[in-house]
Amino acid sequence: MDLSHLSTFCTVVESGSISRAAKELFVTQPAISLKIQELEEHYQVQLLDRTNKGVTPTETGLFVYGEAQKVLALLASIEREIDLSRNPIEDLTVGASSTVGNSALPCTLLIYRGRYPGYNITIDLGNSQQVIEKIISRRVEIALIEGPICSDLQKQLVSEDIITEKIAQTKLILVASCTGQYKNLTSISLDELTELPLIMREDGSGIRATFEQIVAAKGLSSQDFNIIYELTTGNAIISAVSSDMGLTLLPVMSLRKELRHKILKNIPLKNIKFKHDFNLLYRKESKKVSHKTFIELITSKERGFC
Repeated sequence: MDLSHLSTFCTVVESGSISRAAKELFVTQPAISLKIQELEEHYQVQLLDRTNKGVTPTETGLFVYGEAQKVLALLASIEREIDLSRNPIEDLTVGASSTVGNSALPCTLLIYRGRYPGYNITIDLGNSQQVIEKIISRRVEIALIEGPICSDLQKQLVSEDIITEKIAQTKLILVASCTGQYKNLTSISLDELTELPLIMREDGSGIRATFEQIVAAKGLSSQDFNIIYELTTGNAIISAVSSDMGLTLLPVMSLRKELRHKILKNIPLKNIKFKHDFNLLYRKESKKVSHKTFIELITSKERGFC
C-alpha cells in the first residue's frame, strides 16, 4: 500500500461514489475499485458499504478516513515547505479553518486574483486552534478562524501584537438524513438532543468551541451529549450523517448543497441558537502590499463569501 491508496479512499468517501471519484481523479472506475480493494485487503477489514446508490464508509472506514486526512495534510505541508525553500518568492500565506477555507474563501480568492494577478495567495487549512498556533509561530501571516477565542488565548494574541477582528457571523444548524430514522422529526429541544447520537468536530475546532460555549450557558457540557464520533472534516461528518449514523451541528453555509438537494434536513432547535463567528487575525507590522490589500478586501462588503 502507498499513500495514493489513502488519497483515493478519501476522495471516494467525500464524493460518495466510485464513478464520481474516478471523474475527479481522471482515472477509470476499475482503477479506483482496485485501490480500495487493495486497501481493504491490507487492513483485512471492509471500509466501504457498496449499494446501487453509491458507497458510504463503514465505522472502521470513518476512522481510517479521519486518520488518512491527517497523514495527507502532513505530507502536503512537508512538500509545500520544501518547495518554498527551493523557490523563495514573495507571496502571502493565509491560515484558514475548514468552513472559512472551503465554503467562504474560494470566491474571495477569485475576486482578489482578478484584482491583483501579480500576488500569490497560499491557503493553509486546519482547525481553529491549529490556525491560531500557526499565526503565533509566524507560519501564516493572516488567519481566518471560526468560533470563540478564550480569554487566555486572547491575552496571548494581544501580547504577540496580533489584532483580532470579527468579520462575519453564520449559524450552526442541526441536520439529519432526509430519508433515515429522523425523517419525521420536525423540531427538538436541547434536552432531547442529549439523548440522540451526535457526530461532531474534534476539540480545537471552532465549531466545537461554539457548541461548547453555548451549551455551557445552558448548564451543559459536551459530556452530557451522546457524541459517537469526532471527525476532523465537515465532509466526513456530512457523509456519516447522510448515511443515517447520527445528527450533527454544522455551519449553514457548508450545507447548502445537501439541503438544496434534500440529502440532509434541518431540524430546528427549540429556544436556542448557535451563532458562529468568523474572526480575522493579523499583525500590522507587515510591509507587504498583498497583506494590506487582502485585509482590505476580506473586511469589505465586496469580499464575496460563497
